[in-house]
Amino acid sequence: MQYVGYALVLVHMFLFLWSTGGMVELFSAKVPWTPYTNLDFPKWLLPIHWGSVIITSTGFLLGYFTHWNKTPEFMLATYTMLFTICVIETFGFMTSPTKYVAMVAELVTYTVILTILFKHNYFVDYFV
Repeated sequence: MQYVGYALVLVHMFLFLWSTGGMVELFSAKVPWTPYTNLDFPKWLLPIHWGSVIITSTGFLLGYFTHWNKTPEFMLATYTMLFTICVIETFGFMTSPTKYVAMVAELVTYTVILTILFKHNYFVDYFV
């Protein structure tokens, strides 16, 4: 299960870099990469979108490396925040024909990660 922990670290490092790039896109007129921000989303929603991912990924990484005992609860709160934003984006702004599949996949991912963090003995002991 230790390898699952490493995988979660890599996922949250990627999320941090991705969301930081999204913030750079938001505040820069030009970026040295092909912009990946969803053009369906209004400008006012983007700081909330990118900021929430930065908060979530940073919180997980700090919690994991410091063995913070509130990491699972923090992740429950931030994944709830991310999923709420996802629902708003999906029903309010997205135009992709696969938007509902993506939303369900996001919910399943959060549920699996939270179940592992709260229920698996390795993580229960890790975050004591």
